[in-house]
Amino acid sequence: MKKLLITLFALFSINAFAGNAQNIADAFNASNTPAELVKSGWAGNDGGKGYKVLQVIVKGSNKAAELHIDNNGKATAAFDSAKTAKLNADVDYQMTATMEDWASMGTGESGPMYHMTFGGLSFEGPMGEAMNNMGPFASFLINIGRNIQD
Repeated sequence: MKKLLITLFALFSINAFAGNAQNIADAFNASNTPAELVKSGWAGNDGGKGYKVLQVIVKGSNKAAELHIDNNGKATAAFDSAKTAKLNADVDYQMTATMEDWASMGTGESGPMYHMTFGGLSFEGPMGEAMNNMGPFASFLINIGRNIQD
């Protein structure tokens, strides 16, 4: 789940990530992560709006991205910024890290728990749901880190 979230957040940050938001969404959709999130029930927990919002923010800059994930686990590049002002804390996610921390997560050597423990990753959203989907979530974070630009 965490991998999915990372990938989704990467999709919305065109200024911070390689390519454009739609290209990142396409890469996410081509992975196994959407199927994993549907199977676990994560994708269907959308608060009745038909999609989850995933925001990725680069701390200390104006770089951000927002993805919408539908009930089938497919990502849409909604905005090349974090537009949704009021997230539903029961279903939506916002992740914030410095460019250095995103890049470090992209190596796969230090995962989201390491960066959260040492303050490099700020996470808002349903923590229990994310913990139950740690594999996809970690993959998502790696994808963001691999696509980050200076």
